[in-house]
Amino acid sequence: MANPPEAEAEAVSPTAAPLDFERLVAAVLPLDHYHRELEPLLPDLVRIVMLNDQLNAAFRRIAERAGFTEGGDIGRAHLGDDAAAVHTFFEYVYFASPAFLSTVGEWPLGGVRG
Repeated sequence: MANPPEAEAEAVSPTAAPLDFERLVAAVLPLDHYHRELEPLLPDLVRIVMLNDQLNAAFRRIAERAGFTEGGDIGRAHLGDDAAAVHTFFEYVYFASPAFLSTVGEWPLGGVRG
């Protein structure tokens, strides 16, 4: 069973500043071309990033590269090897979002096709 994010953070560095995932995801999101459609889903994105081991680790690495907990800004270069995973996550959520589903007649659920 995977450790909760809090336990992993303590295992990595007991003196590390706590990571504000809401601020972190909000800082990374504008780097993706689906950001406008996903901004209303920010609380859900944060919850998923915190609970998913792969995404949690990826966002922690991005924060570390950027010096985020010390006030650093995040740019594309900070995504590094995690860029593909982060984009795939945002893309997946976008194509499952009400914003996209409404453009193909599938929102509200059962819309056009019943």
